[in-house]
Amino acid sequence: MNRLLYSVFKKTNVRSLLTNHSSPSIILDQYYYLVNYTKTISTCRTYSSLPKPQRKNIIDDRRPSTQWDEIIVQDDIIKETSKVSKVKNVLDASIINEKANNSIIDTSSSHDQPFCDPPLKNDSTIKENPQYIAILEPDLKPGEKLSLGKLLDYYTRLGKKNLTILVASTTAYGFIVAPLPISIPLLVCATVGTVLTSASANTVNQLLEIPYDAQMKRTKNRVLVLGQVSYKHAVGFAAVSLISGVGLLTFGCNTLTGLLGLINFLLYTTVYTPMKRIHIVNTWLGSIVGAIPPVMGWVASTGTIDSGALVLAYLLYAWQFPHFNSLSWNIRTEYGRAGYKMMCVSHERLCLITSLRYSIMITLCCSLLTPYIDMTTWLFAFDTLPINLYLIYLSYDFYKKQDSQSSRRLFRYSLIHLPLLLTLMVIHRKVKMSISPPSSSKGTAMNEENKILPIIVKNRM
Repeated sequence: MNRLLYSVFKKTNVRSLLTNHSSPSIILDQYYYLVNYTKTISTCRTYSSLPKPQRKNIIDDRRPSTQWDEIIVQDDIIKETSKVSKVKNVLDASIINEKANNSIIDTSSSHDQPFCDPPLKNDSTIKENPQYIAILEPDLKPGEKLSLGKLLDYYTRLGKKNLTILVASTTAYGFIVAPLPISIPLLVCATVGTVLTSASANTVNQLLEIPYDAQMKRTKNRVLVLGQVSYKHAVGFAAVSLISGVGLLTFGCNTLTGLLGLINFLLYTTVYTPMKRIHIVNTWLGSIVGAIPPVMGWVASTGTIDSGALVLAYLLYAWQFPHFNSLSWNIRTEYGRAGYKMMCVSHERLCLITSLRYSIMITLCCSLLTPYIDMTTWLFAFDTLPINLYLIYLSYDFYKKQDSQSSRRLFRYSLIHLPLLLTLMVIHRKVKMSISPPSSSKGTAMNEENKILPIIVKNRM
């Protein structure tokens, strides 16, 4: 044992261990110290004998990995990460400098792609607004022609086909409910003009809300968000539709109808759409927008805005609340994420109570007001009572439960309730051969055979 220790350690340490017999504790301490020192020397020699691969060489997967391999890989990862961070900082600086001069999409026209977005710039980036825009590649490849069917599909999606059909149908009902014989050419002009004007307004609405539509599940697949139609193309479609629609309403029907169509377009695009991100009063403004189309149909037939037109407008105004509130209830989280100031997001109780309140007002209007002004027969009040009471029941159920199922039932029934109500109004309407204009002396005199009160002078063209 003494020889083994003597061969490993210094001679002075061994001699001190052998010659010092005065204190056993000191000898034991030095012995443990020498043993530990022996283990340390042995471990260092073992690691020194391990192969040390070069950093630039590729590690061979066929041989078992060593601890040196793990250390080298970690060191290389740290260096590569630092290089990537430096490159990223340089790219971010260049992007910030280019954003002031370069747009996201090159909107220059292209002869190879007449009806779709031009290719994205090579250095295009996503615009970093508070709500960013997700821009995707266009559907068409360079040199590929767009079919007529696909173009029409893009146009119908720009004009919000379902909403436009609903608006045009209320215009047609307003024309038919009017107390004059039905003129098919006037009905066609009023309906087609409303379709074009509504499509234009909906297109402008999508143009203004591209970054916000990209954040909602319900609207993230719109053509402008996906880049299937260019911004300039959508603007051109909106302009042509507006000019054609207002022109058809003005020259095909009368000036007052065209003026109402233009006012409704401006109210929807310049007041209602921006107000959606400012205050919850946008719901009431949107209800006014929905109440004007049936008045346009009435004016296209009679040339006047009278008490019948106002009652019809109020019915459509009140119907918007149970319809839209139930629709927005299940997507209120998406509205809040996109930054919309909706009643269902910030004032949930008000959203519920207004649906019930206006459902009751619809029932009172149909049961009392429309027969009183001689717009319909009294039988209309009894025929509409069941469908209106069921609307009140669903609104009350929505108010009490406040869940997705009750809101979905109310929304689906509202889509059935409106055409049923207007159809019964057509069946029970009172037809007059003509509406006499007010006398010049009394201003607004009541006709003995017609209780509909003229408010605006007849304006036929």
